[in-house]
Amino acid sequence: MGLAATACSSALEELPDDTGEARDAIQDGYLDDGDRAVVGIYNDEIGAICTGSLIAPNVVLTARHCVSDMANERDGQITCRSTKFTDTHLARRIFVTTDAEIGRSSRYYGGSEIVLLPGTEADSFCGNDQAILILDELIPESEAVPLVPRVDVPLERGEEYYAIGFGATNDLSTGAGLRRRRDNLFIDCVADGCPASVVKPTEWVGDTGICEGDSGGPSLDLMHRVIGVTSRGAEGCEYPIYGYVYGWAEWIKEATVHAADLGGYTAPRWATGFPTDPIYSAELGGACEQPEQCSTNACLDGHCTRPCTEIATCPSGYSCNDELGFCAKLPEPPPEDDGEGDGADEAPAGSCSIQPRPDPTKPVPWLLGAAGLGAVASLRRRRGRDRLG
Repeated sequence: MGLAATACSSALEELPDDTGEARDAIQDGYLDDGDRAVVGIYNDEIGAICTGSLIAPNVVLTARHCVSDMANERDGQITCRSTKFTDTHLARRIFVTTDAEIGRSSRYYGGSEIVLLPGTEADSFCGNDQAILILDELIPESEAVPLVPRVDVPLERGEEYYAIGFGATNDLSTGAGLRRRRDNLFIDCVADGCPASVVKPTEWVGDTGICEGDSGGPSLDLMHRVIGVTSRGAEGCEYPIYGYVYGWAEWIKEATVHAADLGGYTAPRWATGFPTDPIYSAELGGACEQPEQCSTNACLDGHCTRPCTEIATCPSGYSCNDELGFCAKLPEPPPEDDGEGDGADEAPAGSCSIQPRPDPTKPVPWLLGAAGLGAVASLRRRRGRDRLG
């Protein structure tokens, strides 16, 4: 199969003006002003735009070809046998925005460090098209709540997902620079289940609709966890190939812990082993008679509950029922003058009513050049309200 380029390197139209005029981006997608943790990236060193995922206050997960040069491309196409990454760009010349457009009035954050994949084969393009940009300041949660990467649960063929990016709507680079989203997409194949000639074990193939400028952007599952990093695809914005987040889970966690140390904050729980399924963080204690009365679809001894593990422990007043694997409410302690046994350290056997949660050959990189965007050609970053001038 021949795969043509689309994702990160062709001429752009003029940047959207300050009126916020809506133009198409992800093919057949819709304008997305809400997913602010999906950031726009402008690489001033090569004059190109990409997309990334904010996964911690100063951590952006993106594609490596958004931050590195490549060698042995032919006519903009990627050959897995020979295309390799070469020089890495300067982090301080890469800027990200949480705004819905990469425009003149957008606010930008600068990079301070680029973290690349480990290993002797990491410079080979296919299977290694992921990188992490550490920012030189923290993005406040009031501006964008970081996404959670799905580092603990593998993907399955046919699983539904959605994709977000700042890319174009077609191979002519029409409408790039605005964040758009496309829903109702489905995984075609995962890792070893894909054609080995064009897809590596640390990649997977998606549905459709990803175009130039969407490089580095996320695909997300129905629990809103990042599952893929847009890498490359065929002409016509088809056959998108994603970097597999689960396939590089340990690297993502280690880099995020490193960034937390640099930023002086506590690393997100998923980076130290806490389950990424939001059900493990659900509130407990509501009265219930049936599981459907609880957001977790689990009712234990008349109280809404949630799963628990050795790492995902229960809050105060609950203990993990090892047999059931759910948090059980501890009995109220007897009155102080009662004088009888405490009994508070043992969870009741109880009766548990639990309803299972529904589990909802020459490619090119999807990098988008910004040669046609005069407003972005010379980026000057200023503290406070940084602008493109």
